[in-house]
Amino acid sequence: MGETVLEKVEEIGRKLDELRGFLEDVFLTAEECVLLKEVDEKIEKKRFNELKSLDEV
Repeated sequence: MGETVLEKVEEIGRKLDELRGFLEDVFLTAEECVLLKEVDEKIEKKRFNELKSLDEV
């Protein structure tokens, strides 16, 4: 049962990644995509001290 739940969680993760890719392609400019990827990387690596307020950008 635990493996089935893990498989479903991974499937949901893949679908969210696909949806995010679609939304980036449709709604974000190239610059916004780059900024979003940088933020994701910093959050993934828990480098919160490197994030800036939108007012500073």
